[in-house]
Amino acid sequence: MKFKKNLFIYILFNLFIIMAGIPFSVNTSYALLKWQADYNKAVGLLKNKKYNSALKISKEALRESKNPETYELAANVLQFLKEYKLSTHYYKKSLASILKLNKNNKNTGKFIDSVKNSIALNYLLRGNNLLKSGKINYAIMLYKKGLKYANDRHLSDILMLNTAMGYENSKPNHFKKALYYSNNVIKNNSKNSYAYFIKGRAEYSIGELELSLQDLKTAYKLNPKSKLFQNAVNLVKKDIYYKKHKETNHIKQISKNLFK
Repeated sequence: MKFKKNLFIYILFNLFIIMAGIPFSVNTSYALLKWQADYNKAVGLLKNKKYNSALKISKEALRESKNPETYELAANVLQFLKEYKLSTHYYKKSLASILKLNKNNKNTGKFIDSVKNSIALNYLLRGNNLLKSGKINYAIMLYKKGLKYANDRHLSDILMLNTAMGYENSKPNHFKKALYYSNNVIKNNSKNSYAYFIKGRAEYSIGELELSLQDLKTAYKLNPKSKLFQNAVNLVKKDIYYKKHKETNHIKQISKNLFK
């Protein structure tokens, strides 16, 4: 009898635990369903370019579940709204939360790469805005931050080219640094005409006219429709001609003076 009584108490205790857990499970399920509904709604709004509404709903989804995908969604919306700094903040939250999960699989790796590239893109876009407004040194700093995150070669090349252009126009100018970054792009892609153009322009600025002409000719050969490249080639050709003509006249003058 004592055994049966103890068994009955045990069963009642377990039933109490199960019943106590039901409201929690229902609430959890509801929150998950609500998150999924909000997430899908925000994605739909983003696709339809209703960015402000998408941001509002994605933030509601974040209140339901602070997971990597929802942080990324909010960051994507903010990127379309050109709120690059805040977008980067959410991308970094997404990155931190996925790394915290510590899942080593192919899909997780792709997700991390995607988020990192998105962060790099934000740094690029912010840097471009600053470059246009004349805040060159700050723009360079952002481009270099972007390079730490970019794992897409094309995106890395653009960041390096913009860094090189920034160094060309910085005060004081850093043409050797511009050469360094343009050379790195050429190593990645030997058919990047703009890399040769920027390299040639930097060489021209430090007086390396022959090297400049060689690189500018390569740029024009890769992109023969570019009037900019064609004009640059013609300009350097003229400068080389005038320099040689001036040197020849100078030598003739010295020779005359010697035999007077």
